[in-house]
Amino acid sequence: MNAHGSILVFTLAVMILLVSLVGGFLYAASVFISNSGWEETDAKVLWLAEAGLQKAIWDLKTPAGSGGQEESWTTAGTTENLGDGSYTMVVSRYDFALASNGATASNSPAQTSSAIGPAKAIDGDGSTYWESKNEPKVSDPQDLIVAFPYPLTLNKVRFLSPSSATRPRDYTWAVSSDGSSYTTVLTVTSNSNVDSDTDGPDVFSAQSNVKYLRLRTTQDGQNNPKVVRVSTLEAIGSKITSTGTMTVSGNTYTRTVSETVIADDGLSGSPENQKAYYEPDWIEQ
Repeated sequence: MNAHGSILVFTLAVMILLVSLVGGFLYAASVFISNSGWEETDAKVLWLAEAGLQKAIWDLKTPAGSGGQEESWTTAGTTENLGDGSYTMVVSRYDFALASNGATASNSPAQTSSAIGPAKAIDGDGSTYWESKNEPKVSDPQDLIVAFPYPLTLNKVRFLSPSSATRPRDYTWAVSSDGSSYTTVLTVTSNSNVDSDTDGPDVFSAQSNVKYLRLRTTQDGQNNPKVVRVSTLEAIGSKITSTGTMTVSGNTYTRTVSETVIADDGLSGSPENQKAYYEPDWIEQ
C-alpha cells in the first residue's frame, strides 16, 4: 500500500473514532438531560408529599375555631392542590400501646394467669382483659405497665374496662425513660366511668423520652369482684400518610411519606404556641 492509501485509512479510522466519541457524548448528554428532568419532577413530588404532611400536622394541632381540624381529626383522604400538583392526606388514629405496633405489657404484682395477663390489655381485642392480682389499695397498688419499642413524646392516654365494678376508680398515670424511676403526670380520684373519660382520653402536659407508661390503681369500682380489669389501654397519637402527585407530559408521578405524631394538648395556650411531636419512624416510599 502506498503512502496515500495509508493516509486515507488512517483518516477514516480517526473519523470513525471521532464520530463514535461525538455520538457517545450526545447520548450521554441526552440521558443526563432526561435524568435531570426526572430528578426535578421526583423532587417536586416528594416536596408535595412533605407539604401534605406538614399541612396535616397543622390541622391536627390547630383548633377548629382557628381554621384547623383539631387533634381528633381523621380522614380517609383529603386532597388539596399546590403548585403544579397536589397532595392527598390520610390521617388515622394510632395507638402506640398496641402489641402489633411493638409495645409489650407487664404488671405488678404479677398476674400468673396468661388468660387474664397484661398482654390482654394491648392485644387490640376489646373482649379480653387484664385482671389485677389483688384488690387495689393504697398499701397494695396494682400496676399495669406498657413498654414502647422506642422513646416517644406522649400526652394522651386512655383505658377501657369491661364493667363499672372493675374500673380503676382511683388511679395515676406515670411515665419513665428507664422503667425504674417514674414521674406521675396525672392523678384521678373517684372516677365513675367505665372508660377513663367519656369525652375522650386523659390528657396531660406532653412528656418527652417516654419509654414506659404506668397505670397505677389504688381503688377499684367498689363492687364485687374486688379487682381491677382493663380491656384496652391506649397511648394515643395519629398516623399521617401523605402522597404527592404530579402529571408531566401525560405521565403521572407520585411519592408517599408517612409519620406518626401527637398533636400538642392545647395546655400551652394559643394555637401558634402549640407543637406537634414527631416519632422516630418517618418513612419515605
